[in-house]
Amino acid sequence: MNPTSASSPATSSSPATTSSTTASQQDRNFDDLAERFRRTIYATPKGQLRLAALQQDFSDLNVSLNNAQVLDIGGGQGQFSLLLAQQQAHISLCDISEEMLALARDQFAAEQLPLISKHCGLQDCAGEFPQQYDVVLNHAVLEWLEQPFEALQQLADRVRSGGWLSLMFYNLHGHQWRQLMNGRTHAPTSSNQRLRESGNAPQHPLDPDVIQQQLEALGFSIQRWRGIRCVHDHMHQKIRERIGQDKVNLADLEFGLQEPYRRLGRYVHFLAKKA
Repeated sequence: MNPTSASSPATSSSPATTSSTTASQQDRNFDDLAERFRRTIYATPKGQLRLAALQQDFSDLNVSLNNAQVLDIGGGQGQFSLLLAQQQAHISLCDISEEMLALARDQFAAEQLPLISKHCGLQDCAGEFPQQYDVVLNHAVLEWLEQPFEALQQLADRVRSGGWLSLMFYNLHGHQWRQLMNGRTHAPTSSNQRLRESGNAPQHPLDPDVIQQQLEALGFSIQRWRGIRCVHDHMHQKIRERIGQDKVNLADLEFGLQEPYRRLGRYVHFLAKKA
């Protein structure tokens, strides 16, 4: 999810950046957490909910995938790209984490699906992937970058006219609300310092209104704005267990498309079309 290069803990991608030991100076590389992400994020209800939300958005907007050229920037383990490949899309994927890339290659090989993968970050994409693509994915990457807004132009440049940008990022409003509910009324905007210093907290929760304005200035129109985990993350675990994950997911998928609830999602997904 991240770039000096890129990658993402997504549940469909994964963060990456240049390896960082100081939490404030560099983007995050997830070599050290690749296996943990596979076990504790991608195989969990949170991860499955994220994949379901992304799939629904692509289906609702009839994004054409048959023979589509797809570039997954900061694609990590490639969970969502694999689903697109199963729908006849041609996938190119990059990440700054070699460990994440190895897991992606293994997944595609197990399904006997082709994958073009390169060890590079977002800033290097123009050189490694000079063409433009029908669909560009960037999931859970921006928030791990020290300069997240500088990446938007680079993403836009890789999308062909009439193509799609699927951008998912850690949501400032959901972050603030969660912090407040956890009693951090003195500093709801900031990250937990212990997690930030260990590299496990996103550096920069992002305001979706600002991201929308910048994408529109780059020639995109937002066709879908969804909040992901706007119900799940704010419901007590005991209640989730009592009503069952299926009902939680259905509520999250429904209310994640509605104001004001979508603004409280832990993540925001924009599906934007380039003019």
